[in-house]
Amino acid sequence: MFDFLADPEVLNTILMILGLILTFIINRAAGAFTAFTGIQIEAKHRDALHSAIKTYVESSLKHGHDVGIDYLKANTLDYLKRSIPDALAALVPGDGVLDKLVERYAAEALAKLGTSKR
Repeated sequence: MFDFLADPEVLNTILMILGLILTFIINRAAGAFTAFTGIQIEAKHRDALHSAIKTYVESSLKHGHDVGIDYLKANTLDYLKRSIPDALAALVPGDGVLDKLVERYAAEALAKLGTSKR
């Protein structure tokens, strides 16, 4: 019944097909792994960025509620460049993104303190 498997040409063909299938599976697995780890790295940088902004804004507001939003924006960017340069380089936030994040976290921090944003 399986006499055709004794033929060397049939065996070579079967091995070649199996090799192609295994190569395809390995390439797909490698691609999935790369995509997964890339997503994990991006999430790590994003979390570091948000945490640094929140920390700096809350720290600045604890020293006085009259800190202006322009002051916060300028100094937060300087703080980010010093504290998480790798995250900034990896994420490359576009124009206005950091400003909006600073405004968001300033509003949240002021709300916690019972003050409204100016």
